[in-house]
Amino acid sequence: MKRYDVLALIELSVEVPMPKVKGVVSGYSPHHKFHQVECLVSGVHTYPDDKVLYPGMTVMAKIKFASWEFFGSEIRIGDVFEVRELDRVVGKGVVKEIF
Repeated sequence: MKRYDVLALIELSVEVPMPKVKGVVSGYSPHHKFHQVECLVSGVHTYPDDKVLYPGMTVMAKIKFASWEFFGSEIRIGDVFEVRELDRVVGKGVVKEIF
């Protein structure tokens, strides 16, 4: 069983209502919206060196998706996705590597 599904460049946005001003750490489990996938997909983020990610920062994150087996074949390197908390967009990401 793979430990992670993708490596992605993640940026938390400062340009959203109520940005994540306290930051997020490894274990953060937002939703992700890929344009080619009909539903939101949940995934657990792991950040290097247990880094805290604040709005405006960018970091490479390893992500493990709960339902990768159902949509993973549709994901490609370079795909851009939204990082969400349900209907609220809190950031964006770009797939850099698929494991």
